[in-house]
Amino acid sequence: MIYEMEELVPIAAGLADQYTSKESTSISYERANHLMEAVLYCIDQGSEGRQLTGGRGLTAKMAYEYGYELVIQKVKRTQELYHEMIMEFCAFGNENYRETVEKAIPGFFRYYDAKFAPRETIITMDYPTICPITDETGINAVAKYVEYIFYEQKFLRALPQEYVCDILFRFQPDYGKQFYNICQIIIRHILGHMLIGEPLGNRAGEKEYATLGKLILETDAEHLEKLIERLLHQLIFEKYEGDQMLECYLQADIRNFAVEVQNAARNNVVKKVVVL
Repeated sequence: MIYEMEELVPIAAGLADQYTSKESTSISYERANHLMEAVLYCIDQGSEGRQLTGGRGLTAKMAYEYGYELVIQKVKRTQELYHEMIMEFCAFGNENYRETVEKAIPGFFRYYDAKFAPRETIITMDYPTICPITDETGINAVAKYVEYIFYEQKFLRALPQEYVCDILFRFQPDYGKQFYNICQIIIRHILGHMLIGEPLGNRAGEKEYATLGKLILETDAEHLEKLIERLLHQLIFEKYEGDQMLECYLQADIRNFAVEVQNAARNNVVKKVVVL
């Protein structure tokens, strides 16, 4: 639903009264804009929920209050998921990963203001997830971020920590200082082994890299992407109880992986894309 400004201003004015504890009759233009943004953010948050009311119209005030409650609920759910994930969190030696998860995310929960600044994301989310978060702010962004890291941890914890760290070290000895996604390196490693039928744990030599390069060059881009997708589905079905949400998250790298490894094969530098 689209609300007129005359319906929105009284809501923002009410927030202004709460913000100043009614001790002031005026606020800055910038603060007024921020409070209006808070109103619109909550109304947008509730837009999906309004569809669940059977199409009944809501006043702007009702839509705002409903959306605000949804914001609060999302914060609580995200905190619960974070606490579940952090109990067994492992950064595998990557400093950016550890700093982001152990310090930055708790900082968001500590300082997030759902009432007066729900649109503020607060943290920069320096650790990049496989699925980029570019179209969300506030708790919407952080909820996705925590969810994505939760999936990564589920995937990585199924492997021995020493094994994961060894693959990362072979990819780049100073990986602990880098700002890339470590889960991507590991899933590409596993899929690379599956592509050539090589068991995990067997450190590949030049022969295996040559086999992988030959297979890639002999497969067109579309078929390579579909092949990798099938192998990922097999892996999730066999090792992760068919977790569809985990599979959906990891699928986000398939196209990039297929393109990058084909380019690498053409230039005889497959090792730069996948560690076998």
